[in-house]
Amino acid sequence: MTPEELYSKKFLDKVKLLSQKHSNKIFIILGQAELISTHNNEKFFADLETFKINGNEKTFTKEWFTKIFSILNIPKDLHVLSYPQFSYLINYIDPSFFIDRVIILKDNLRQLFPLTQDEYLEKGEEESIEMRPEELPIYQAEQVAINGKYYYSVKTPINSFHSIDVFDEKKELKKSSDLGLESIDITSDPYSIDAYLNECLAQSAPIKQVLVKLHKKQPLNPGVITILEQLNHFISQFDGELLFLDETSITKEYELSEATIKLLHKYWGETSKFRNIAVYKNPDTGNDISEVSQGLIVDTIIKEYENSLSGKPCRDLFLTAPTGAGKSLLFQLPAFYVSTKGDVTIVISPLIALMKDQVDAIIKERHYDKVAYINSELSLIDRDRIIESCKNGELDILYMSPELLLSYDITHFIGSRRVGLLVIDEAHLITTWGRDFRVDYWFLGNHIRKIRKYHNLNFPMVAVTATAIYGGANDMVFDSIDSLVMHDPHIFIGQVKRNDIEFIVNNHEEFTTNYESKKLLQTVEFIKKANELNVKTLVYTPYTRHIRQILDQLNSEGLDIATGYYGTLDAHNKEFANRLFKSGEKKIMVSTKAFGMGVDIADIQIVYHHAPSGLLPDYVQEIGRVARKPELKGFATLNYSSQDQRFTKALHGMSALRQYQLREVLKKIHKTYLKNNKKRNLLLSVDDFGHIFENAFDLDQKVLTALMMIEKDYLAKNRFNVIIARPKKLFVKIYARISDQHIKILQAKYQDTYRFIQNTGNGFALIEMDLDKLWQKYFSDKSFPLLKREFYTGHLFDNENIDLVPQLKISFERLVKLDKAFEKLSAILTTVQSIFANSDGFFTKEDLKTKINNHINDATKSEKLSKFILSSYSGRVIQPGVIEPNAFLQRRRINGELKYRIFNNQYLPSFNALLRRLNSLFGNKENPVVSRFVTNKEANAITYVRLGYFLEILDLGTFEIKGGENPMLYVRINDPQRVEKDANNAGYANTLLSKTLERHYLSNQIFDHFFLRSFTNEERWNFIEDFFLGSDVDILLDEYKGGAANNVDIIDTLKQKHLIHRNSKPDQNDDNNINIFHPSPEKWYSLRDLITINTHSGQRTMKVSKWLTEDPVTFDLTRKKLSLKVTKEVLELLMSKLKAKHPKYFNNTLGLKARIDFKGYDTPVQAIVPYSAQPVEFYKWWYDNPERVKLSLKEKIQLFDKVFMESPPTLLQEHKKLINKK
Repeated sequence: MTPEELYSKKFLDKVKLLSQKHSNKIFIILGQAELISTHNNEKFFADLETFKINGNEKTFTKEWFTKIFSILNIPKDLHVLSYPQFSYLINYIDPSFFIDRVIILKDNLRQLFPLTQDEYLEKGEEESIEMRPEELPIYQAEQVAINGKYYYSVKTPINSFHSIDVFDEKKELKKSSDLGLESIDITSDPYSIDAYLNECLAQSAPIKQVLVKLHKKQPLNPGVITILEQLNHFISQFDGELLFLDETSITKEYELSEATIKLLHKYWGETSKFRNIAVYKNPDTGNDISEVSQGLIVDTIIKEYENSLSGKPCRDLFLTAPTGAGKSLLFQLPAFYVSTKGDVTIVISPLIALMKDQVDAIIKERHYDKVAYINSELSLIDRDRIIESCKNGELDILYMSPELLLSYDITHFIGSRRVGLLVIDEAHLITTWGRDFRVDYWFLGNHIRKIRKYHNLNFPMVAVTATAIYGGANDMVFDSIDSLVMHDPHIFIGQVKRNDIEFIVNNHEEFTTNYESKKLLQTVEFIKKANELNVKTLVYTPYTRHIRQILDQLNSEGLDIATGYYGTLDAHNKEFANRLFKSGEKKIMVSTKAFGMGVDIADIQIVYHHAPSGLLPDYVQEIGRVARKPELKGFATLNYSSQDQRFTKALHGMSALRQYQLREVLKKIHKTYLKNNKKRNLLLSVDDFGHIFENAFDLDQKVLTALMMIEKDYLAKNRFNVIIARPKKLFVKIYARISDQHIKILQAKYQDTYRFIQNTGNGFALIEMDLDKLWQKYFSDKSFPLLKREFYTGHLFDNENIDLVPQLKISFERLVKLDKAFEKLSAILTTVQSIFANSDGFFTKEDLKTKINNHINDATKSEKLSKFILSSYSGRVIQPGVIEPNAFLQRRRINGELKYRIFNNQYLPSFNALLRRLNSLFGNKENPVVSRFVTNKEANAITYVRLGYFLEILDLGTFEIKGGENPMLYVRINDPQRVEKDANNAGYANTLLSKTLERHYLSNQIFDHFFLRSFTNEERWNFIEDFFLGSDVDILLDEYKGGAANNVDIIDTLKQKHLIHRNSKPDQNDDNNINIFHPSPEKWYSLRDLITINTHSGQRTMKVSKWLTEDPVTFDLTRKKLSLKVTKEVLELLMSKLKAKHPKYFNNTLGLKARIDFKGYDTPVQAIVPYSAQPVEFYKWWYDNPERVKLSLKEKIQLFDKVFMESPPTLLQEHKKLINKK
């Protein structure tokens, strides 16, 4: 018997068995119908002619349906249909009509079924998503090409039909260590099992033994193991066998290749040697350590690159190694090797500063100049120059951000050249449940898969990070490998333990009142005492505001002993803070998590946390910044109570999604699908989802994360892509209003960059502009973000005096009649007005939700309405005493809970405006679809957007926004019915989100346990190691019970330790020179700005406020000499300081503005008054009091001229000589 024959027999045996129990049933073959034998069974097949065809609506017409429907209504022992036949049958009739008769026989081994090349409709890709043809048969979710063969993934039914698995027998998989066997990679390829089975059924050769690579601690859907065992049983009938690869350990014995050693000596020096890295021999089975050479890892990457050159399959590599282990060498050396072969290495790096530092280091320290970085800061000219250099072979290593790689096809960067190596730096950012998760990192995986697929590129990928949990409930390693779609990667897990770091933890009593202020003072006291230890100390805080508060408190005590660093600090100030700390001028750095990634300061000895901002993996990564030098001992210090987790919980609460929000996202997508004539390829704006996420400041991150979670969850549950979403970062079609006069200027100079839409009838027109074309053809000297910013601020065409006003295009579709929509919206707004009118004092979101629900009796809508109203109408404070317009709610955190109160009756005109807009949109119009162009950020636009959100929440309509600053999204729906079902299912639960929330709960438990109990230093590191090696949480807590709370004086304990003190005097001549803030006449200086000024003792850099305190004269002289612009606040304070401390200089500075006592005036008067009105009298006075008013040469000449004209004898001879020289 052949595999095909057994396959057919399994289905027909099920039909025979079940038909004996039930008569007149309809059996659906959800499998490969062409393999089913119809011989001797013809009478049972409803339509033999189309049974084995992968047809569409041209095959399965209404006439066909009529015929089949009649046949199925003829009583028989049984009827058999293929799944394509059945899918079109229930497309023409309510599926429930057959619900009691249908039995689906399911091929439960695979989701992919073969197609012929003619049936393959996939035509490639467009932008960042593979566009599916709209005419795809309704039972096909998508089509894929694998190794030159074509398949479709089947869209399984969502209705409650009785379904039976055909392949129910199982056979356990044995283990094998035979690496010579073929293998299938189920970790990175979701369709690997499907592809293997299809090959088995298609080939006539005997089925072989095949290895399945699976790690013991790898989290896996239990259903996958079941499928493997069922498949193993099927192929065992033909002497085939699936085998698990037996666990293998990393070998320590290794002989380095000559080529690798030569490269090391060339770029790191003739005497350089590879360091050893401590990695786990086999993290699946234990924590034994093996010291492996960096050279082993380098050679492994180079070997895989060589495999790719010779057309062999190449494996990727995933590495974790602690900070300071030399990770950059591990991928830079292979990149240099790839360069010798003429290929390109692309390095993905998350931070602009990090890629700059690495590129600079390669050029300066490795003397290798075929490297560059490209990012959004560069102008198009600079970026194009670098890209062109890469295309023509002048550059071989290119650093870039993930969003830049996602925005373009790979050929945009490398032309016809070949990618030899792709490196993902800081790979932990891809972990979906991590604190630092970046959704653009997650989208990289699919993008890289497409690069490999569509450009037929075979190259190794290397992913590196400092810390990642290996397996278990909190897994990060396999999550990253899966998200990046890595190919059977070599895995090196660096030792987590740091014997050179000691924990010093003190548990303090919880603060019963004023937690924040008391916690602040606790940290300030630590900093003051730590500064006396004279060693570099890094103080981490959860929020930027904590940094400002700490530094302000120190400054108020006259202590200028610390510097600060945070993400939104501008690049110059970041660099200045970094150099102050690195040089040793400041021993204390107060920072958020922003100070860490890629920061190379080797002599930090103490790290202190004001309060944790993440979970244990984040904490371990942050303390890893200390003791980078071998001779140093590092200390991780913390004053801790359970209260301190409030920031971690708040940060997670701010970023966490909710199940109802994911359901609302599905609902929005499905409404857009219906609005767009059921087209499966959609383009939406991030703004379209604003109401779902309460218009969060990081709306794009939240929307993309929600779509990612939906996509991954559907794939895990259904084994096919129900929905696919990708960001379109460079969406450049924007709208503007322009006068009829100015459009002529635009036409003359920029005619090919815009499209005329319509005249507005008031001397203006609306146009659609292609910003990308405008950038490339006319503004290539600017960076794209700058061009975009200038467009949205209305300054892009200032040089041509073209007045162009950015517009939003807002489209509405009414789903009910206008009178009904008006009535429902009016009723809701009246209800809310009544609640607000009777409101007294502060209330919570829950209070408002309850009151709304008392009126409308709909808990779901009440929840949405309360959240939307509170987020939309709570005013942000623009400046002291000024709140943004149209706000009527004040928001305040009271005892850790957000509360609100009404502070004016602005809700009355705001709500009335919504009703007027609704009427103006649809009044006297039959068409339920209307669009409006409105000026972005004006009150009018806000009202339209709020109206759209209200209509969506109340299911009265839908709306879309285009032309805004937020990115656009490509969304493809492969199974609209499933999306619709889940969107309307109150019980919908996204498993991925549920697991993420569960992980945070468990991680909080672990954090408290770790810091609220006493352990020896060895026990703490053992705890951390077991945690990072995937230990079960319950086992971990049980094994490490710990002692009573810690009660230690951190500073006294540090004083007893071996701290290495450094000379605090910085070297002003080295590369870390901190004086980089040269005065600029273009800049407006405020008190907080830094400025570098030459003094008698050399250059100094200080904040303007400090210059005014310590040396206002030097600052003022520089201001005048260079015509620096200062704010009113600076000028007033400067004058005050000069007057108080330097009265002589102050008077000289004032000149004629100085006030003097002068005869004829009752009060002191400015000298300019008598100087102008009474020049002779003033001259006499001034001659006697020259020090009171300093006159410039020009002012003297003008005065002497006037005196000479009015009274020549009065003027002294020496002054006459001066004007005679004029």
